Amino acid sequence: MTPIDLSHLSEEIKKTQNWSNHRKQMFGMGLMNELYITDGSVSKTSPVIIPASDRAMTTQLVSDVLDDLIAYDEIDPMVYPLEGEPVSGTELDFPHLLILNNEPGIQYILNTHLWLKVMDDPERTLALVVTGNLSGAFTFYIEQVSGQFEKMVVNFDKNGIYLLTKLSVDVLHLTDQPLTLH
Repeated sequence: MTPIDLSHLSEEIKKTQNWSNHRKQMFGMGLMNELYITDGSVSKTSPVIIPASDRAMTTQLVSDVLDDLIAYDEIDPMVYPLEGEPVSGTELDFPHLLILNNEPGIQYILNTHLWLKVMDDPERTLALVVTGNLSGAFTFYIEQVSGQFEKMVVNFDKNGIYLLTKLSVDVLHLTDQPLTLH
């Protein structure tokens, strides 16, 4: 979406303050279907992972729209408790290291409709944002203090903000194909 479209969305969201909860949630679901950030890739099967700073203006506006949708009760983030599966790091190749910071906002664009966002909450919870009615899985690895890796999989089947609870790391390790779309 263009920055002008995103600016208008923020104004439209503010007009919903006195709407019924059902109407707000229907409005929020509609917006989550329409939100996207162009990632510059031409292939839907092999996305280019880019830092959000490469699309700074757009990602900031999209992050603001998401924050407004939450603030006005139009979408409810979904808690997604992660359970890691230990794996041997010697058999894996990690061509992508996503270095996270504690600043709220979109950190990485995984594809046009999937982003990693640090929430503007006291815990600075990491979230996977899904738009465009996609379903699939996002797989990443985290390194334990012992040097072993744990495989984490986030399965998603609808638009939303998936809060990745129980995750307190600064780096996500990704293989060449971290996304599986159905």
